[in-house]
Amino acid sequence: MSAIPRIPSDPDPGHEPSAATAATREASGPAVEAAHPGSRVRLSAHPGEHASDGVWWPRTSDLMVEVPLLDVAVQGLTRARIGRVAYERSRWPDAPNRVRTPMGVTHLGWFEHSRYPDHILLSLANYQRLVLTVLPAGHGDVSRSTFESADG
Repeated sequence: MSAIPRIPSDPDPGHEPSAATAATREASGPAVEAAHPGSRVRLSAHPGEHASDGVWWPRTSDLMVEVPLLDVAVQGLTRARIGRVAYERSRWPDAPNRVRTPMGVTHLGWFEHSRYPDHILLSLANYQRLVLTVLPAGHGDVSRSTFESADG
């Protein structure tokens, strides 16, 4: 049995989200939060307007465990899977250059040094790019103010 959550594939890419999904997104305020309990990510309602497009706080520092959960969450929020994750090497233990996720294979790449070591860069399958601020794995619970600061 796999610990990676499975989500049903989208039967019709052009269909409108359900009323419950739309209500959840409206109730979450200016940013959109992943609904899956395994993921802890929040995206800005307007990606690309600020230095960071959202916040991600993984439960562990193991990218083999966390990237599949992040891929499921990002796909649920953006309707596009993660094709590549770029991160600063000093912040994460060694990881392979590919991780299998429920959506497919996500490639991992690292920088030796980065101007923003607490950020990861996501390249999505729809050619969108997202920059997420990463809160360390031991950070604990995240308050509503942390979410709001992610919006700029």
